[in-house]
Amino acid sequence: VCSSDLICEVCCSKHLRKNIKRHLRTHEEHPTETFKCTFEGCNHSFTTNSNLQQHVKAAHLNLRPFVCSIPGCGMRFAFKHVRDNHEKSFRHVYVEGDLEELDQLFRSRPHGGRKRQYPEVETLMRKRVTPVNQDNINSGSFDASDYLSWLLSGDDHEEEEST
Repeated sequence: VCSSDLICEVCCSKHLRKNIKRHLRTHEEHPTETFKCTFEGCNHSFTTNSNLQQHVKAAHLNLRPFVCSIPGCGMRFAFKHVRDNHEKSFRHVYVEGDLEELDQLFRSRPHGGRKRQYPEVETLMRKRVTPVNQDNINSGSFDASDYLSWLLSGDDHEEEEST
């Protein structure tokens, strides 16, 4: 049993902490008030009035206030999270139009992860880069990753003569 799992005292089934209240309502003789949709032919009911209102706006009034921000798409969504998932999907990989504009739009959005630090050109120009000694490569004393790290670092000191 996970730390977030709770055991129902009525039927001994396990449920996530966030779902236990909903499950316990299934055991009640007189279920708590539900909010039923009043549109003809619709049998949906909800535990909160706000959920009912969202349902009415999306299913019956066809309100779609959330618009895809990708130029040229224009798709509209009833729920923000659905729009966000749509924008993150690969649906827009082959959109016709200005690819440079789309690339700039994609790059302008946060994508998480560690950002690379590129060295300044001046740093690379200041260093006196000498060819690596072939004898060091053959003897195994040359460490390419150390050399590359030094080259890309901001350190002005010349590399030790081991290379």
